[in-house]
Amino acid sequence: MNISLLSPSVDSMSRLLDLSKQLHDHEALSFDVEHVTTAFSFLISHPNHGDVFLVAVDHDGEQEIIGFVVLCYSFSVDLGGQIAVIDQIYLTPEWRRQGVGSHVLPNIEAHATEKDCHAVILEVNIGNSGAREFYEQFDYMPRRQHCIMSKRLTR
Repeated sequence: MNISLLSPSVDSMSRLLDLSKQLHDHEALSFDVEHVTTAFSFLISHPNHGDVFLVAVDHDGEQEIIGFVVLCYSFSVDLGGQIAVIDQIYLTPEWRRQGVGSHVLPNIEAHATEKDCHAVILEVNIGNSGAREFYEQFDYMPRRQHCIMSKRLTR
């Protein structure tokens, strides 16, 4: 099994949107295809703000897109400068616990290092103990007494 991270193309956009819909359904989030398409298109055309990667697996001579990662760039005084934020990471259920994430995460970290990032941060649902344990294996630690809050701005 060969795992790779690919940049999305026009041909793969429908698969990326399908995977994004699966993620939204899994997390019980509303899915606005126009909003998501606009966001993906912006990141793809403005790589200084972030990167979108498709997770591909080559098996039995066939390539299958089984997930995606959205990596956005920000800044943190506490963490020493530019940082990478894993905004979204998703693997289809049948590919979880197959070693794919253990390959993808170090590659994402290497990419962030190449982009001069000082740290990688991500958000995990507090009740998702499996994901928390996975990330802790890679030395990600919860920031005690921190609560991520958000407000969507209307335009």
